[in-house]
Amino acid sequence: MANLLITDVCNRKCPFCFAQERLSRGDGEAPQSAISRENFRKALDFLETSGDLSVRMLGGEPSLHPEFLEMVDEAIGRGFRVQLFSNGIMSRSTADHLGRLTPEQLNMLCNVSPQANDPERSREMMNYTLERLGEKVVLGISLTSAEFEYRFLIDLINKYKLRRRIRIGIAQPIVGRNNEFLKPSDYKKAGAAITQMAGTCVKEDILIGFDCGMVLCMFTEEEIGFLAKNSEGFSSVCTPIVDIGQDLDVWHCFPLSEVLLTRLDKFRTRKDIVRFYTQQVAPFRSLGCMGECMTCDYLRRGQCTGGCIAHAMNSFHRKPPREAKDLPEAAITAGAPVA
Repeated sequence: MANLLITDVCNRKCPFCFAQERLSRGDGEAPQSAISRENFRKALDFLETSGDLSVRMLGGEPSLHPEFLEMVDEAIGRGFRVQLFSNGIMSRSTADHLGRLTPEQLNMLCNVSPQANDPERSREMMNYTLERLGEKVVLGISLTSAEFEYRFLIDLINKYKLRRRIRIGIAQPIVGRNNEFLKPSDYKKAGAAITQMAGTCVKEDILIGFDCGMVLCMFTEEEIGFLAKNSEGFSSVCTPIVDIGQDLDVWHCFPLSEVLLTRLDKFRTRKDIVRFYTQQVAPFRSLGCMGECMTCDYLRRGQCTGGCIAHAMNSFHRKPPREAKDLPEAAITAGAPVA
């Protein structure tokens, strides 16, 4: 599954936003606030060729695309399952339309992180969206501090009968840019808080799940054991997610969105993109997000990926080329099947 950025317009200004450097930007020549229907169809064609009939639509706030609902319907009409990454702040008519779709057609990860400081009107819009979509919604939160509130998430799940899951992510740095993120020095404290949250949630029959970029040593052995029984199960993951921009540029993931860019039409399938980026970031894999990662047996054995690779690039002041055009053509096409 790939992430398809359909608009760079957003109705929030979250200080941790992993996409903030992509907002109101295109390919460096002129801003391109919304993907064209032609490029949207090309992206769907690419995913279809890749054997992937799931598409993640995000932004910005994807529902602000002027043809958002038409694109959702088109993707579903072609047999795709749509996963929407949204803040839930959308018009009632849009929420009503999405509410009529089935969970097999669409689900939504709604980021309700309190750092956004939404005004009352925005909260009212989000609440209406949650009410209309109900069981199709999983709530998500991005951590910028080891101390965070979470009880309000449980309250929202119970009030609007949402899916009894919460997705936890830790805000990551954007290579070469400034944004708020959870510092690795706070990881252990955050791990203890996450474990406490898992205990509270499971009493409400809610399981927490984990986004990419976390490390095994955030948790004690006792905490890992507790999470194994009281969450969806912790695993340390950092692999190429593959993000596709409005102008069909592609990158490894949003924290690396300012480096190692290339184009969708240079590849035949998503697997080729994953293979390419896996090769390009390999030199940074052994570094990890903290100094002790370099001698860590968990990292060496592959039990932990060492956290978000953006930390390694920032800490060691080493970056890959900003664009794939700076690489030999063979590096881009290496591993791609030959017709």
